[in-house]
Amino acid sequence: MLSHVAYDVLTTLAAAPGAVYLAACPKYRPLLRRFAPRVPESLGNHPIWLQACSMGEVNAARPILEAMAVRWPDTPLLLTTSTMSGWRQAHAIAGGTPTAWFPFDHRVSVSRFLDRLAPRILVLLETEVWPNAVRIARARKIPVALLNGRISDKHFTRYKRIARFWRPIFAALSAACAQNEEYAARIRVLGAGESIVHVTGNTKFDGVRTAFPEAQIDALRQQTGILPGRPVVVFGSLRTGDETLAATCWAGLRARFPDLCLVVAPRHLERVHDVCAAFDEPYLLRSETQAGRAPAGERIVVVDVMGELAAFYAMAAVAVIGGSFYPGVEGHNPLESAALGIPTVFGPYMRNFIDPAKALLESGGAMQVDAGGLQETLAGLLTEPEARARLGGKGRAAVLANQGAIERSLDILEPLLRSGRTR
Repeated sequence: MLSHVAYDVLTTLAAAPGAVYLAACPKYRPLLRRFAPRVPESLGNHPIWLQACSMGEVNAARPILEAMAVRWPDTPLLLTTSTMSGWRQAHAIAGGTPTAWFPFDHRVSVSRFLDRLAPRILVLLETEVWPNAVRIARARKIPVALLNGRISDKHFTRYKRIARFWRPIFAALSAACAQNEEYAARIRVLGAGESIVHVTGNTKFDGVRTAFPEAQIDALRQQTGILPGRPVVVFGSLRTGDETLAATCWAGLRARFPDLCLVVAPRHLERVHDVCAAFDEPYLLRSETQAGRAPAGERIVVVDVMGELAAFYAMAAVAVIGGSFYPGVEGHNPLESAALGIPTVFGPYMRNFIDPAKALLESGGAMQVDAGGLQETLAGLLTEPEARARLGGKGRAAVLANQGAIERSLDILEPLLRSGRTR
């Protein structure tokens, strides 16, 4: 199709200036490797190739990889990722699974990577439908599956504007496992065949931890000076504007609850300075405690390291989910705290986590409030331990009741995996 020829021309024209830009920015220079990603030497032949874009998708990939390793123990696995945050997180959680960069969606980069990798199947997580990756893999008779598929309102609007371009791409999918019927319907509208689209549920219900070792939490408390018995409010995954909301709530709560501690964790580490600047009192950086600094009575801890948010949730009296109080981001994962039995509060903008939010709210396992009502909601929960216990217990039960999406999805992949590269 002419539109795909135009896409190849545009990606070719963008390659050179894109490479110059990345080379000139030390922060993003590692992304240059995406033009010609290396295949790990330790990887076996014809692996399952699982692509997860950024940190959130990589976290969702961990339990999927674990389940794949159990179900297909003799089949190698490869996890690829596209962003700096995803790359760091992949190395933190992948364990023994080899990792690599996902190639830029340029015909040459994708073709060379497939030449070296020769995967048995390509599995794309959530919204990772890349035109050349899908087209070239299918041209080589490699099955391509979408797992935990979702098409957000924003992406659906964009895709429909150039539907003629996207229909052959979605039609080339071998299977699409959608989080819910709404997303499944959107995947069908965009071109996927009726028979290959399945509603398997949200794998993020399966991927959350339901407990942490007491010794780990005790060590975290000691390192940060948050002693047992002191209530903690954790603001997780803060996006732009959330730090101001957290600081406003803190200003109204710190005198009312003199033993209260606050933990704030920005979604992106490059925003640590903005988060710290929102507060008018001393704070403790988690990175400093890891380097050996002893706490000096600070009541605010800023989590400026990756991979520890869930552990901080585990010590919380209440967890607040960032990215949900103002339009634009549409929420972050509320299941990480709810699965631990922690009372969970989020704002009105949870479109990207609509099923988890709905399940928690319908079970009475979370609270949804706007920014103006957050402070008093927190005060009420901090005052009423029985209410916190009920909220946390119902949230955890809702998470457990909705698990099973990973196994349902792997059932769909099973025949594709057997057919391997002959499809």
